[in-house]
Amino acid sequence: MQHQQPSPDEGLAEHPLDYSDPELRAYADEQAEDILETVVHYMPMVLPVMGAILIFMLAFIAVFMA
Repeated sequence: MQHQQPSPDEGLAEHPLDYSDPELRAYADEQAEDILETVVHYMPMVLPVMGAILIFMLAFIAVFMA
């Protein structure tokens, strides 16, 4: 006789307020900050700068190898 654990979604659906880890409960009780939302504002500046650095590095490698 095997005992199968419910999937995480089923487990949370049955017992949404039961947490085995107190730190998880403290994190879940706070309004979790969306990490993606904090990064999206920097993308218009970061992507072109990183692209320019990548192009410079590739050109440097090409000149160095020639």
